Amino acid sequence: MGGFSSSDEFVRWGYLMALLPGDDGPYVFASKVPHLYDGFCLVDYFAERFAYQDRITWEARIAAGDLLVEGSPERDPGRILSKGVLVEYVHGEFVEPVVPTDWKVVAISQDWMAVSKPSGMPMHATPRIFRQTLTWQVRKMFGDDWSPAHRLDRETSGLVLFARGASMASTLGGFFARREVAKDYVALVHGHIDQNVDFDGAIGAAGDPEISVRQAVVVGGKEAQTAIRPIGPDSKGRGTWIVASPHQGRMHQIRVHCEAMGHPIVGDPLYDGCGGLGYKARARGESWEDWTVFVGGESLHLHAWRLQLLGRRPSNLPAELVCPIREGWSVPF
Repeated sequence: MGGFSSSDEFVRWGYLMALLPGDDGPYVFASKVPHLYDGFCLVDYFAERFAYQDRITWEARIAAGDLLVEGSPERDPGRILSKGVLVEYVHGEFVEPVVPTDWKVVAISQDWMAVSKPSGMPMHATPRIFRQTLTWQVRKMFGDDWSPAHRLDRETSGLVLFARGASMASTLGGFFARREVAKDYVALVHGHIDQNVDFDGAIGAAGDPEISVRQAVVVGGKEAQTAIRPIGPDSKGRGTWIVASPHQGRMHQIRVHCEAMGHPIVGDPLYDGCGGLGYKARARGESWEDWTVFVGGESLHLHAWRLQLLGRRPSNLPAELVCPIREGWSVPF
C-alpha cells in the first residue's frame, strides 16, 4: 500500500471485499508434508489428511498424474514421503461450498489492517473451502505478506487484525501472547441476565464421541475466566444482549461459558444447552428450518466488537479498534 505519506497515518474503509471462489484459475494446492506424516506413502497421506475424497479417488488422481512431488508428477501411490517435501495437487474443476464472503476493511495502514469477518466465513482453509477463506482473500487483494495476528471461529463475526511483514506480525503476535489485548464481544444469549458476572470455569474436551470438537467446563481443564456485562433485553424477546470479555483465548471460550451459565448464545448449534443437538441435526443434513429449532436462529449471534491494545505499541497503531455491529442487529447500547 504505497499511497501513505507517513507511518502514523491510517484510513478507515467500509468496502465489501468479496471474491468469487473460482476467480484465480485452476485449483492447485501446494503444501509441505508436516512432521506427523513423515514416512507416509503418497496415497495414505492424501486419504488421511484430505479425507473429503476417498482412497479410491485419490488413487485415480495419482494414476492421472494430478499429484506432484517436488514439482514432478508422481504416479506411484506407494511413494514414501518425508517431512518438508513439497506436495502439490492439481484439483481441476472444483466447486467450493457457498459461504459468506462479504468481508470489509475497517481500517488500514502500511503494516496493519483491521478487517470485519462475516459469520460463516472460515479464517483458514478447511477440507473443502480454500479460496473463500478470509486469509486467502486478504492475501489475494493485498499481497502474500499479510497474516492474521489472531483468529475467530468460523461462525463468529467481527474484528480480525492483520499484520504486514514479519516485524509487525511479531509485534502484534506478542500483544496476544502476553495477553496485552482486551477483547470485547457482543452476543445475544437466551434467558434473562440483569447483573455482571465474572465466570470462572476451566475448559477442556467435553468427551462427546459424536462431536470431538465440543468443549466444556471440566475438572482439570485449562484456566478460563470471562466477564459478562448485560446491555439490555432483546427487542424481539429472544433473550439478553451482553458484552463478553474473555481473559484468555481458549477454544470456544465465550460459547462454552455462556452455555455453562445456562444462557447459550442464540444461533449456536454446538453449545445450545442440549448437548449439541442443533449441530448433530445439521450434520445429518437437516434443513436449517429444522435444526434452528434447537438454537433459536440461523446465525451465531457472537460478534468480535472491540480490541484494546494495552501494551506499548507502534505510533501508527491506535489503542482501540472497533468493528461495526452486524446489520440488522438491534443492540441496546
